[in-house]
Amino acid sequence: MSTKPSLVKVGVIGSSHGIKGFIKLFTEGDTLQYVKPPLSCTVEDPRGNQTIIHIEEIKQNGNHFLLKLKGYDTPETVVKYRGFSLLWKREDLPKPEEGEIYTEDLVGLLAISKESKTPLEYIVTQVIDNPAHPILELKPKSGEGETVLIPFLNRFVGDWNLESKTLEIIEWEQWFEV
Repeated sequence: MSTKPSLVKVGVIGSSHGIKGFIKLFTEGDTLQYVKPPLSCTVEDPRGNQTIIHIEEIKQNGNHFLLKLKGYDTPETVVKYRGFSLLWKREDLPKPEEGEIYTEDLVGLLAISKESKTPLEYIVTQVIDNPAHPILELKPKSGEGETVLIPFLNRFVGDWNLESKTLEIIEWEQWFEV
């Protein structure tokens, strides 16, 4: 029985670049600095459908990377992947540094109050991509109640513990005052 490899989102594909079929990739972190093409990886469309692509070349270009995909030589052909997520096998990724985490690892963590250390009965259900910073979506464990969106920034989110499956939220009450 084979198990599916665990895939981690490392970036989002943007618009085409130039006339030779390069496409922009926006990432968090520096994962792509350590990989050497040619290589195959998975892309996922917004509906969750996955496709394997073959990357021939990766170049850093300012705050993003440029990818050259095998078989795509014009901007018109490569643009079909715009908005797709680039997924990487977890075992091929570098281990996160101290104080770092892959955002996928936050899903399923129980929110606790940083101030009182008490459980808040909310669970992280997804991490939403946002150009400025990721946003955590938290829903009540019971399924009853409102969804809370919290920017994944140090002033709102404290420490996480993957062993106890908890995530500290700073000043939790502020998210209900609006």
